[in-house]
Amino acid sequence: MYDINKLIPLRQFNLLLELLPSPKAKKTGRPKCEKEALLKGILQVLILDVPWKKIYPCGASASSCHRYFTEVQRRGNLHLIFTCLSNRKTNIEECALDTDTINSFRFKSLTGWDGKHKKIGTKVSLLADKNGLPVDVEFGKGNKHDLKFVDKHLQNTTGTRKNILNLDKGYTSAGLRRSLRSSGTYVNMEMRQGDYKRKKGPKFKFKQDKYKVRFMVERCFAWLENFRRIRLRREYKITMFKAFVYLALIIILIRN
Repeated sequence: MYDINKLIPLRQFNLLLELLPSPKAKKTGRPKCEKEALLKGILQVLILDVPWKKIYPCGASASSCHRYFTEVQRRGNLHLIFTCLSNRKTNIEECALDTDTINSFRFKSLTGWDGKHKKIGTKVSLLADKNGLPVDVEFGKGNKHDLKFVDKHLQNTTGTRKNILNLDKGYTSAGLRRSLRSSGTYVNMEMRQGDYKRKKGPKFKFKQDKYKVRFMVERCFAWLENFRRIRLRREYKITMFKAFVYLALIIILIRN
């Protein structure tokens, strides 16, 4: 039997078992597979980037692992588990937002040319708290501007207090600053030379001591890309790529 300790500590594996739903057995046909065996096969694909048909013997077939993972994503369980964990473990009074483009084949769904990084990919936008733990995640085409993710993140976290939002220079927008300031959120962003050149009155302030929180979201992306399946999008369906990202973020929240 496959030793799961080669992938993640046993404590984290047991917590995942408690969070994920059990597979349902049909009235006729072969008996259902054990959830422990199914999860071992899925983690091999996520962490080692092993093709589904080449997973090591774990007590369940590759087709059973893939079928269970697809069903869990179809029902929205992974997104729900991630949202519940992030609400319980994170505090976004001080938070940071950034995006990363994951290399991808030229699929029809959510792929585009990222001119900044000169590659075709799918953008993953992460909102992280001051400790670098993921709070919210959004997906888009590689050619989607980073600024367009901000409103969606704010909608997803409605009802939670955000005192300081740290952003990099790519999110430069006077309208964004003013709209968030009216809602009680201060945008902490370093200005480039020539930004807001025509603005009358005092310039926007920059808090250097608070800006270090922004580098925590970079660490979160580093944690995310440690899962080899996410370094390159191989899934034709965007729902399966999202499923792997959700599962990776759940593991990050569990171990911190």
